[in-house]
Amino acid sequence: MFFCYLALLKINYDKYKLKISYLNITLILFVFSFAVSTFVGVDPYHSFWDNHERMLGLFTVLHYVAYYFICLSVFKDWKDWKWAGRVFLFAGFIVMFVGWLQTQNPDLLLNSGSDRVASTLGNPIYVGGYGLFLTFLAILLFSREKNTLWKLFYSVAGFFGFMGMFWSGTRGSLLGLLFGFGFALVGYVLVLKDKPKIRYSLLGVSVLVIIFISVLYIFRSSDFVKKLPAIGRAVNTTFSDIETSPRWIAWNIAIESWKEKPIFGWGPNNYFYAFNKYYNSRSLDFGYGETWFDNSHNIILNTLSVQGAFGLLIYFGLYIVAIFSLIKAYRNKVIDYHFMLIGGGFLVAHFVGTITVFEDPTSYLYLMFWLALISSLINQNQRKDLPALSISDKNIGNSMILSLVFLSFVLIFIFDLQPAKANQKALSAIRALMSDPISGLVVAKDAVSFNSPHVDDIRSDISRSTAQILAGGWQKLGKDKANELLLFTTDNLEKNLILHPLDIRNSLTLGQMYQLGALINNNASYLLKTEGVLTDALAKSPKRQQIIYSLAGVKIQLGKNKEAISLLEQALRDDHKVGETYWRLAYSYQFDHQDDKSRDIIKQALDNGAYFNDQEKELIKKFLPATNTANIIKRK
Repeated sequence: MFFCYLALLKINYDKYKLKISYLNITLILFVFSFAVSTFVGVDPYHSFWDNHERMLGLFTVLHYVAYYFICLSVFKDWKDWKWAGRVFLFAGFIVMFVGWLQTQNPDLLLNSGSDRVASTLGNPIYVGGYGLFLTFLAILLFSREKNTLWKLFYSVAGFFGFMGMFWSGTRGSLLGLLFGFGFALVGYVLVLKDKPKIRYSLLGVSVLVIIFISVLYIFRSSDFVKKLPAIGRAVNTTFSDIETSPRWIAWNIAIESWKEKPIFGWGPNNYFYAFNKYYNSRSLDFGYGETWFDNSHNIILNTLSVQGAFGLLIYFGLYIVAIFSLIKAYRNKVIDYHFMLIGGGFLVAHFVGTITVFEDPTSYLYLMFWLALISSLINQNQRKDLPALSISDKNIGNSMILSLVFLSFVLIFIFDLQPAKANQKALSAIRALMSDPISGLVVAKDAVSFNSPHVDDIRSDISRSTAQILAGGWQKLGKDKANELLLFTTDNLEKNLILHPLDIRNSLTLGQMYQLGALINNNASYLLKTEGVLTDALAKSPKRQQIIYSLAGVKIQLGKNKEAISLLEQALRDDHKVGETYWRLAYSYQFDHQDDKSRDIIKQALDNGAYFNDQEKELIKKFLPATNTANIIKRK
């Protein structure tokens, strides 16, 4: 699209050139801030490319900004935008219809039986935000449409978008809807001074909404309210629930990490590193799944952490400038009050909706579309008051067409086709390794040698697979083949650590591989390597129990019992609720011939209300046969 846009500029520069406006300048500042934070952050490579899961590095954001300016320049009037909106609504209707199908069949399209639909987007959060956008887009188009059939289409598509928020179970989207509608209602009451009946009707609607919400809150404990999609989760969420949740911990870590890098932050997509450094040991109280955060799940705090105060100021500026531009345009009679209030309402709704989540590939698409829509219509109507320009199309030469086509193909080949091919090779490698590790190794070597910006992700994915294979039965492969697989994996993980020295996930997998190397070859030197890589990882995340447990186990194998005990005792002081810390410490005491301390620590665990699962209970009974474990067995 960008190269086609360059051709349009050549054909008629005056017609398609970019116009200067406060919103355009703010968006340029936004991408400038993103770029500065990328290159001064702790991992520029990761900030630029991001990973397969999120895909929101600077490289991708530049596409969205180009998309904004292309929409702004090519869609010239409301007719153009209306048709673009219709296409968006039609596509959104399909997404939401699939979401409805998943409410009937929760296993449809890899939804895994969840009661929160992910539709074709892969994440309920994305569906909720998309539904919020479709609702406001349908209302905007409906307010400016005269054709009855199109109004019917907007109503149906808007209804599915509205319901999509509930089917997704995304509380942030419902909160955004409430604030967005509230903004619009207040706005209508203020601007409709000469229409008292409508004003009173809107005030009545507001009162009814408040009463409805109050009733839901009063009866929030009833089964009926609890079972209401999204609403049940929303009204049963209290501040104390938030304050004792993993996200509260993540939010506090975002603030702490910002204090270290206050101006430009850690770099986009590098919150993961900040989370590791300031890791709170209480995170494990909620399970291992809540100990890995690559985003603080709060757009304000996350932006503050990764882009600093400068980036957050610019991010706020996008919304503030857009809303004030709408208000100014309305006062200058450039737009009507419907466009001002619905346009501003969605911006408020989207902003509030992302306070508990984050921007994603879907949200950037419709946010840039909406901002371009606002900027375009304001500028288009303002241009009506300017003198008519003599603009005529110019012929474009074949040489330029061929050059643009060639450049487009080169870039698409390098940044789309090649990475797609690399991903296919990685998928084939994992399948081949799981089927036959020996022959699969050849495929895996080909996959990691293929050039791709995301070769680090490919190395990690394949390494996790080989780690599972070796841990699950290296004996079946034989020592030589097992060592070949081991060498291949450790080599790739070491390359990843060179590229991303702060990524402790690679360190943990590498430590696991070195331990397997010690087992396969009966060679303690591998344990020393494990100790080294885990010690380095612990320095980057000093309170992370997963590292402490692994390192303590290695130290016991090396006969460094006192050091293992010291690590685990510190972990216990950091958080006394995690049962795994107690039994690992008791186990370490046993190795150090401190049986009394071993029994006492288990008793302390019971007194402190620590939880042990069935496997841990059996393990405790094995290495502490003399301990009275009746209380442990009775614990749920």
